[in-house]
Amino acid sequence: MKNPNILNESLKPMEEQTDYISLMQKLKEILNNKNSDWTLQVLVINYLRRMYKFEKKIFSQFFYGAKLYQKIIELIDSVRSSLSKNVLTLLLEIFSGKLPPEEDKSNTTSLIALIKTTIPHLISNINTNKSFIKNESKMCLEALVKNMKYYEVLLTLMQFMTTQKSNDAEICVEFSLKMINNLGKEFFVKNTQFGELMKCVVFFYESQKNGNLKNCKDLLKCFIEVMGKEDFDKKMEKCSKKEKENIKIILESKIVEIQKRTAPTSSLHFRKEMKERKKSFVLSKPNKIKGNSYI
Repeated sequence: MKNPNILNESLKPMEEQTDYISLMQKLKEILNNKNSDWTLQVLVINYLRRMYKFEKKIFSQFFYGAKLYQKIIELIDSVRSSLSKNVLTLLLEIFSGKLPPEEDKSNTTSLIALIKTTIPHLISNINTNKSFIKNESKMCLEALVKNMKYYEVLLTLMQFMTTQKSNDAEICVEFSLKMINNLGKEFFVKNTQFGELMKCVVFFYESQKNGNLKNCKDLLKCFIEVMGKEDFDKKMEKCSKKEKENIKIILESKIVEIQKRTAPTSSLHFRKEMKERKKSFVLSKPNKIKGNSYI
């Protein structure tokens, strides 16, 4: 394997006489060796990028068939910024591309597995201090929610928001809202697993973290706006009684922000005020549920 100035090397078509079987073995050997030189790891990424651009079928055999993507994901969090950036560039190119044909079940399954594994890394990277890693990660997520129109992508985002710190949860909500709009009404009307998404909203609401009520309400309102009230209500009929009640409460609750303290106060008053400020949101008493309507 040649090792030119790989960080500045432009992508070129693969050589006509490339022995792909031998190449795949060498790439796997580098990725499986945790002590591999980082420049060799970047070289692996560049080979994959070249194959994705010029040899899509061969790329699929390498990346999905040989499970190379499982090792590639581990490099996202590399201490070598150049290596991490190259991995993110490869992922951005993949997520900006076309989906595999519906009949290609194997590559579709592998792509979804790649996405589900990648999302937590991307969200965490958005909170990093390294601006270019942050920007690349955000671009990857933007491409994901725009082009990778799989139910599993939205479900992964909404599941991840229920388990992470508030900053990560906010990012999950932001991109979930974008994806709901991108998927459109027909997607949700036909989807048979809509209830799983509602379970995520309810779980997120019940966890009672700061901001959950507003985020949950934003998500539900987005679903209703995209699907329409009638179709949303039909989907809700299959949810449990507890989920219906919680969703009704969320939609009818009023959000009241506690006014920030602007002047010095006594220590007693300050402690009392801080105790009140912990209650970031106040729930209004919900109206009695009537029929199957949720708005």
